[in-house]
Amino acid sequence: MKKWFCLVLCIIIALSATGCKSDYSVSNPMEYPDYTFDSEPDTMEMRMMAVQAMRDILSINWCPQKEIRYRKTGPVSDKEFIHMPGNTYGGLLYSNASTGIFQFFEYYNTATGCLEYEGNSDDLKQDLGSSCADSLLWGWSAVCNSVTGGFYPVMMVPANGYILVGDYTFRDSIKTYNEYPSYAIIENNPKEVIMEAYSKTLPADALISTSDNHAMMVIESPVVAKLPDGSIDSANSYLMIQDQRAGGTASFREVVDGQEIVYNGRISAKCTFDELYEKDYIPLTAAEFTGEKSYDKASVSVNNPDCSSISALSEVIVESNYPLAVVNLIETNMLGTETVIKRTLFGGSSMHGVPRSYKLSDMDGLENLSVSVGCTVKLEVVVSTGERFYPIEFTP
Repeated sequence: MKKWFCLVLCIIIALSATGCKSDYSVSNPMEYPDYTFDSEPDTMEMRMMAVQAMRDILSINWCPQKEIRYRKTGPVSDKEFIHMPGNTYGGLLYSNASTGIFQFFEYYNTATGCLEYEGNSDDLKQDLGSSCADSLLWGWSAVCNSVTGGFYPVMMVPANGYILVGDYTFRDSIKTYNEYPSYAIIENNPKEVIMEAYSKTLPADALISTSDNHAMMVIESPVVAKLPDGSIDSANSYLMIQDQRAGGTASFREVVDGQEIVYNGRISAKCTFDELYEKDYIPLTAAEFTGEKSYDKASVSVNNPDCSSISALSEVIVESNYPLAVVNLIETNMLGTETVIKRTLFGGSSMHGVPRSYKLSDMDGLENLSVSVGCTVKLEVVVSTGERFYPIEFTP
């Protein structure tokens, strides 16, 4: 287990629902995090690693190199997002891009803390950033590969590998919550059943609401209060969560070394059972967290590692048992000059998440490689666990 993993057990400190009144501080990841385990983890270790992986997305500190101004597409398209040079922001930009922290690092200057993105703001919202469900599922993708489907709350159904927490009834045949929204689930189950479900959640479990159009991650075991008759006191029972937030204002701010940081998400917030119930939240989890599926170490393979020509390269298919985060093709000539062809921008509203398979023929700029004698071609891959692979290195 990585040395910093144990630290997460010590730094989970409760904030108020506003997230503004605590001296809570977060760590700023400065390089590619590695979420892999050296030995077989138990379910709680996996859960806490998922909490940390989502927290890294929420807490990376950065400043814009130039003004970033855009309106998000989708359910909150009426909201404008503005990031100004000179300000420091915490967390990835809120967007439908469905990309995690590893793509962000491809444009992040660790020396200056600046996001160095050459495209315009409208391009950026399709290329970088995460939404509420994106950030939660990227946290899960650090240790889980059992779930499929898009990175959207409506897709987080049992048909795509999600597991119900609690004993509430559900229509197993549905493929999205558009067919059976969370408010219908709440209406069709007794309130005490939903309260019991909240009380059974554990760190890394998801809370989904189609009414609120939001997804959140539980970060601590619940605090459950009881009434004199033994039933759950829903007003005084609560869960601690983390989430990425939409909107033009930050969820909380903090000052570190004299620098104010404006956060695009809540690292720790309190939600009572009543508040969750009123907004139709239902709890879900993944098979790895329940022990129904064992932990899989990340691996990458290529179907035909042939770099003898551009046409041969275009037939190469990269595959992984986890979502692909970054695929770069790097050619070095005899003078040591590098040509880098990037395909770091997976996701986007049109792609519904990120792939586990990618054909290099889809890589823009492949024709710019020379593939000549004395040149070395290397394929660099980073998967959602943070592990890096270089499965192809070829000299024609």
